[in-house]
Amino acid sequence: MFVICGRFTLTADPETISKTFRVPFDIPYSPRYNIAPGQAVPVIVEEESGRLLKAMRWGLIPHWAKDASIGSKLINARAETVMTKPSFRDSLRYRRRCLVPADGFYEWKREGKKSTPYRIVLPGKEVFAFAGLWDRWDSPEGSVFSFTIITTEASESMKEIHNRMPVILSDEEEYVEWLETGDFRTLRKILHPYEGRLHVYPVSKLVNSPKNDIPELILEERSAEP
Repeated sequence: MFVICGRFTLTADPETISKTFRVPFDIPYSPRYNIAPGQAVPVIVEEESGRLLKAMRWGLIPHWAKDASIGSKLINARAETVMTKPSFRDSLRYRRRCLVPADGFYEWKREGKKSTPYRIVLPGKEVFAFAGLWDRWDSPEGSVFSFTIITTEASESMKEIHNRMPVILSDEEEYVEWLETGDFRTLRKILHPYEGRLHVYPVSKLVNSPKNDIPELILEERSAEP
């Protein structure tokens, strides 16, 4: 029912996002409490003129794809195989890498037939980034810019909830390395489980539906047990 790293949040104000990632904030924006695949969200790319914020669709459509439907299957890329998979390796090699700003993400803990949603945040971090890859797909109707989020094995803080997690980048050094380096050894070092502390807490099952995008979704659900 739910895929790994299939929902996240971005509720930080534009000023915080701009300052954290050293990027001009010049696109339409509103806080998002339940970002889902297929939706357009702000993504940071590196161009010759510097960093740029672009709205991109979540779900990578490789430039060589026959149609856009493949994007729904490529919302995540596994760190272990991203350097060899045809869908992702060109984006990695030719620096079509991106930062996906977020301030939290959701995962579902499965116990038998029961699934309980949890939100995961970084204490002390108003906003951070997922390591992502992007591509441009051209059709007669125009160009579509899309992205995928790279995942890795779960950290100790996450293992009780899920065995996978998104690759989290949390400081300027990592942002620069991910966007700019041409050294694959450096990239491999970046694609690891987050080593810092995570705060994991249960939230309302209203988050199950991507139609719900309200502030109440990020509040702790007191009735649930970790």
